[in-house]
Amino acid sequence: MSKPRSKPKVAALKDWYLVAYDVREEVRLRKVAKVMEGFGTRVQYSVFRCRLSDRAKEQMRWKLSQVMQPDDGLLIAGLCSACIQRLRQSDSHGNWPEDPPDWVVI
Repeated sequence: MSKPRSKPKVAALKDWYLVAYDVREEVRLRKVAKVMEGFGTRVQYSVFRCRLSDRAKEQMRWKLSQVMQPDDGLLIAGLCSACIQRLRQSDSHGNWPEDPPDWVVI
């Protein structure tokens, strides 16, 4: 009797996002920053860069909705690979993207 084969795991596609927020109360601001630290890297005080799958992006949005209030602001901007190539940081602690591309389309 042969062992049943498990289904191959499909790697989730991840895209880069720039996430910025404006939170008006200091306690909520710290909570939002803590949530964001679990999803990305801080670029500026209220700006994070994140490489997320669709599922992780929705998890992030849900967790932020539990902390943020309607008068707080949130911007999630998707970045295409061409945008990533053109990004520059003035305090270049690291270059985007950190992970080399899996393939290049010509």
